[in-house]
Amino acid sequence: MTMRSNRPYRPLAYALLIGFLGLAATPVVAHAEVATEHPTESPKWFTTSLSFGAFWINDSNIQASYTDSGKFMTRLNVGFVPWSRYVHTEVSLGMGFLQFPGKAQFISSGGDSADSVMLTMFPLSLDLLVGVDIVEEQPVVPYGGGGLVWTLWREHETGDGEEWTGDRVGGNVFFGVGLLLDRLEPKRAARIDAKSGINDAYLTVEGRYSKVEAQRRDGEWLSDGLTFSGWSLHVGLKLAY
Repeated sequence: MTMRSNRPYRPLAYALLIGFLGLAATPVVAHAEVATEHPTESPKWFTTSLSFGAFWINDSNIQASYTDSGKFMTRLNVGFVPWSRYVHTEVSLGMGFLQFPGKAQFISSGGDSADSVMLTMFPLSLDLLVGVDIVEEQPVVPYGGGGLVWTLWREHETGDGEEWTGDRVGGNVFFGVGLLLDRLEPKRAARIDAKSGINDAYLTVEGRYSKVEAQRRDGEWLSDGLTFSGWSLHVGLKLAY
């Protein structure tokens, strides 16, 4: 008995197999394209920000000794994000630095002497921030909050002059907006998120009022002497991880 060869059916079987694999791969390719067009953000856990601006102090004694009550100020913040879905919450630690140069004054007449003085301030803050971040990749995120302030200060005369140090505690309130920079280059922002974990980058504009007057002396809280209340305005770069 002669057996028939099945070789004529092999090209048909190969064609059917290739077609089946092509159909199976189509949803995967389509899904990959959708994921590329609409990348999923990684969770937000931490933030860092560096900002620059000015601080205008309200203390009349400092304004009398230092010709300009507003000075350049640098501020660094590091925050922890417990919740960031529709409402963005953040607990952050901040540190600022600024200096007021001026002239020493005679106690008797109140006039300026030839000696120069320098007032250095280190405002430290513990803040609670709340922002409105309803949709993914929201271009503008308004926020506000408040917290505690502990300001360390040092005043000294130039050369071998006298030196005074101390601290004051108080509170602050702030408000601002974050402008999402990811919207300028969405694909690049998605690649950076995938490689380094930087979820969002913002340009921030923030106003802050601080009332820092109290000091503890002899077991009591007093507000005499120098106080460090005032307004500040900062522009900075903020990264969310």
